[in-house]
Amino acid sequence: MRQNEYIFNSSAKLSIVLPAFNEERRLPPLLDALCAINHDPKDIELIVVDDGSTDGTSLICQQIINDFFPNGKVITKPKNTGKGSALRTGVAAANAPIIITMDADMATDLSAMEPAIKGLQTHHIVVGSRSIEGSQTQGITSTRRFVTIGFSFLLRLLTRHRISDTQCGFKAYKSPVAKILFSSSRVKGFAQDAEILDLAYRHNFSILEIPVRWTSIPGSKVNLIRDSISSFLEFIRYRLSTGKTKRIDGLSILDNESEEGIVESEILRFFPPGNIYIRCQSTTDIMMPEVGRDEIKKIAKAFHRKYPDWETCICSRTLSDLSSIKY
Repeated sequence: MRQNEYIFNSSAKLSIVLPAFNEERRLPPLLDALCAINHDPKDIELIVVDDGSTDGTSLICQQIINDFFPNGKVITKPKNTGKGSALRTGVAAANAPIIITMDADMATDLSAMEPAIKGLQTHHIVVGSRSIEGSQTQGITSTRRFVTIGFSFLLRLLTRHRISDTQCGFKAYKSPVAKILFSSSRVKGFAQDAEILDLAYRHNFSILEIPVRWTSIPGSKVNLIRDSISSFLEFIRYRLSTGKTKRIDGLSILDNESEEGIVESEILRFFPPGNIYIRCQSTTDIMMPEVGRDEIKKIAKAFHRKYPDWETCICSRTLSDLSSIKY
């Protein structure tokens, strides 16, 4: 009898999500470095979310993706809506079993990728840290260090997790975990990092911090004092609005006892990418974090028209339910 486990509809093994806003000058070094990492480009789904740039960010990224990353894509948003919103868009579009998010300036050295991937063998999330033993920072001012440490300290007072550096842009997730958490996120700006980790902790997802090599890159769009205050207030609003546990709805498809694997292959071809697919004991569940129940009912009707012999029903799971599923 089959146990609960996630299944994926992509040939890529790793999704890398880059939020970018007017980064035509700072992105090329990162893209060049990604082209040179020790992974087959076919295994990497590079997703750049252009958050309403007015320069050539989308064009530059699309050219490199066309040349090197056959599973990559550029998502261009019509207007700037914030880093948190851009990450939410990119994670929703990812299809590989592992998702890594990083900043466009490549402040975090890519040597952190392999330890992060290894850490996901035992944890749901791996967080790059500039504050723990073994980390190396270069070019960070005493003011920035003080604000970063102070911000993380205040967040630890508001939450029960003990992450020393919530704001480092480098993070790795088991893909379904990222989709679950980002779909539950509401913060649009820089405080989303802290929100995601707080959601993860409160719903029993395990988090590992790893040291990184981090270099301050000129041209940052972050105003250290203003954005830190804004992010802290945004996080306060999130905590005050935290209510009952969110449920994620989806469609459960009963195995019609056909040959093993045929049901799943048909399902993965029918449904659009970006959903969460769970193989259960007698069903395949397609969880749809961004889709309402009325729309799911319409999808179910379309599925029945094409596959009238398969039974379906609306299903629902909490974040805590999903934290216990195998990978």
